[in-house]
Amino acid sequence: MAIDHLVRSGMVLKTSHALMDASRCLGCHDAPCSQACPVGLDVPSFIRRLHDGNLQGAGALIYQSCPLGATCGMACPTGMLCEGACVLQKAGQQAVHIGALQTTVALNYKGVESAKLIEKPARVAVIGAGPAGLGCAVALRRHGHQVDLFDRQDQLAGLVDRVIPAYRLPAEIVAHDLQVLSGLKMNFFPGREITHREFETLRESYDAVFLGVGMSDTQKVDFPGSEAAGVLDALDFLHQARLHTREQAEKPDLGETVVILGGGNVALDAAVVAKRSGTAEVVVIYRRSKQEMPGWDSEYLEAARLGVEFRWLTTIAAVEQKDGKVSAVLIQKMRFVNETRGGRRWVEADPDLPPTRVPCQTVILALGQVVERDWLVDLGLKLTPTGIPVVDPETRQTSLPKVFAGGELVNGGSTIVNSLHQGMQAGESMNVMMSGKGGWHGKS
Repeated sequence: MAIDHLVRSGMVLKTSHALMDASRCLGCHDAPCSQACPVGLDVPSFIRRLHDGNLQGAGALIYQSCPLGATCGMACPTGMLCEGACVLQKAGQQAVHIGALQTTVALNYKGVESAKLIEKPARVAVIGAGPAGLGCAVALRRHGHQVDLFDRQDQLAGLVDRVIPAYRLPAEIVAHDLQVLSGLKMNFFPGREITHREFETLRESYDAVFLGVGMSDTQKVDFPGSEAAGVLDALDFLHQARLHTREQAEKPDLGETVVILGGGNVALDAAVVAKRSGTAEVVVIYRRSKQEMPGWDSEYLEAARLGVEFRWLTTIAAVEQKDGKVSAVLIQKMRFVNETRGGRRWVEADPDLPPTRVPCQTVILALGQVVERDWLVDLGLKLTPTGIPVVDPETRQTSLPKVFAGGELVNGGSTIVNSLHQGMQAGESMNVMMSGKGGWHGKS
């Protein structure tokens, strides 16, 4: 794959620049950067191979631990993970740009994985083809087992390749990782939404099942006017915007002013995409303060740099309409109360401050995604009080025999690399059990 345009855009390092940065790595023993990586990537070793000019060896090391090597290098919050743990910072120096080095090496890697051949492979159904599902499938194929991937969408990689903005993760990055994995020959069945009845059929016909469907249900709103034309779901908006960069959809028509409700990374992504698309005024409103905002600081700073306005301790009271279309929002000020719920300070509408009116043409709702609890209940899974499947933290096995789960379905929303790790962890556990080493061999 040609990556020259990514180098020119500054998203990927030139090889010469990568070598310069690699020379700064101290090659620490028990490296904190590796310990901070969910998949345990041996960062000093891949950087050493890069420094020695062994790009293919460095790439092979990356993909062995991190099957989405280029994607994770570019889209994961490396400042909170590997780079955040770099010991150079204790000496007042800048951390090694591990994420950029990883992406650069991964994109220069020309290898393609191949599956192991074994005499009696087991058959595993993986529901959900995002990072967790792919991680599980990769681990199983490396051991020679047959894997059938089912997903309600028509493409691999899940939301990673559907909603992450192209400025953060170009389509070429994900495509490269999938090309490296293509030799594993996983069977992919797109457009398959698995009902609880189909799930039972899969349990009966496969040796094991992995659930990696993610959080696919959105939080609901109940304010007046939410049905108006111009009130958009953030994930739908981001998906259309990403398709537009591929010339597969029209550019979203947002008008001059956009109001975004939410404080997570999806809300921040939507704000940046709206601003980059030419929207004159983008306002993000969040019901709590900046300190409680769950979005990453790096995403917040990018949005603020582009001129996105943030209004803290506010929420939408109602949407005004004209001819069925959004014309304005009424914004209600909130205040903290002496109560906590779920470990967080609680807020309520401030009765002393009436709502204020903000004219706008588009409202984007980014209130977060939730697990489809009813579906999980129908599957017969034991759930936590918050509605997520109970799993063994080491094996990822659920309360149902031979059913495993990982990723956002279990962690409630995390990084790509963490979901990938949980899927690989489940795949390794399945292999041990299906091989008879864990007291279980095949269907029973």
